[in-house]
Amino acid sequence: MNYLKAILCGVLLWICVAVTFFILEHTPIIKDSVSIQTIITCVLIVFYAAIAASFYYKKQNTLSGISLGVIMSLKALIFDILLFVPLVEIPKGNTYQDFFTNPLLWVLILLNITTVYCYWKKRFKISAAQLK
Repeated sequence: MNYLKAILCGVLLWICVAVTFFILEHTPIIKDSVSIQTIITCVLIVFYAAIAASFYYKKQNTLSGISLGVIMSLKALIFDILLFVPLVEIPKGNTYQDFFTNPLLWVLILLNITTVYCYWKKRFKISAAQLK
């Protein structure tokens, strides 16, 4: 298990999602539609999570997919607490409560964990009997 590499994957995931939101908020047609931004981000996080998982599992690390997904998501949440909310959301007039009660955040976390788990399961071809 390589926790430092797992944390790095979480940092990479957070950067990709933050850049995606920044680009979408400044794209002329999309910037006024939160629904379109949400759909695009939900699709892209699947790719970001798969890329981060492939980076982590490149050298046959054996940390379970759920554990890696949770570590990545927790690291992203810590960056949200320390950087994104105070530097982006609060100047817009939002609060920590607004940010963390937004269902999109929790959908993105669930998508991340699910994607990493599916990547891990496919990569290591683990059967349900071996997981018990």
